[in-house]
Amino acid sequence: MSWRKTAAGILTWAGVAAVLVWTFAPLYWLLLSSLSTRAQLLGTPLKWVRLHPTLANYQVIMDMTNGTGERFIYAFRNTLIIGLSSTVVCVLLGSRAAYAVARLKVPGKNGILIITLATRMLPTIALVIPFYIIEVAVLPRFTGINLFDTKTNLIILYSSFILGLVVWIMRGYFAGIPKELEEAARIDGCSPLQAFYHVVVPLAMPGLVATALLSFLMAIDDFILALLFTRTENAFTMPYFI
Repeated sequence: MSWRKTAAGILTWAGVAAVLVWTFAPLYWLLLSSLSTRAQLLGTPLKWVRLHPTLANYQVIMDMTNGTGERFIYAFRNTLIIGLSSTVVCVLLGSRAAYAVARLKVPGKNGILIITLATRMLPTIALVIPFYIIEVAVLPRFTGINLFDTKTNLIILYSSFILGLVVWIMRGYFAGIPKELEEAARIDGCSPLQAFYHVVVPLAMPGLVATALLSFLMAIDDFILALLFTRTENAFTMPYFI
């Protein structure tokens, strides 16, 4: 029996090691590439250890004499502003919408969920042309508002794409919280809003944090929208800069 336990333990740790390698190998290669020259990257055979790492790539990016460093700072700042703002919008609106869908008897809420899911099933490129026409031709003509090449524009676009996913994820968290806890808070004198903030939100905090991280990563990783809806340093992000 002991050899079976030993074999099971070995297989378990081998699986854990494989998952860790699968997860961290791309990150390691990213760091290794940043510390390598072009010749080292294109050389054969492929080497996973650099005996002579270099910081030349970082010096090129941060070089202030040719404008690259300044553009890098602009892109990094814009990425943080757009990513954090989109995350706040999605979490604040999405959590409330998810709670309403999970708790309230809203007519047609299944249809609402299907529509929110459909927004994530459509590829981004399929909606680029309608958005572009609205921002370039429709809004300036009928409202005088010009959102093109602004951080506000990207915040709105990213929020519209990510919000549906936030609703779906948080709905599951809220549905898993017993209603009796909210009812007990109501008996103790809490209003529905107070019960939501003081009882439901703390219990759903792991889901809120995970959803916020996912929303932030989706916002800062986008390239298509940043490429098509920005033209200057005013709003371009790190993927566009790179």
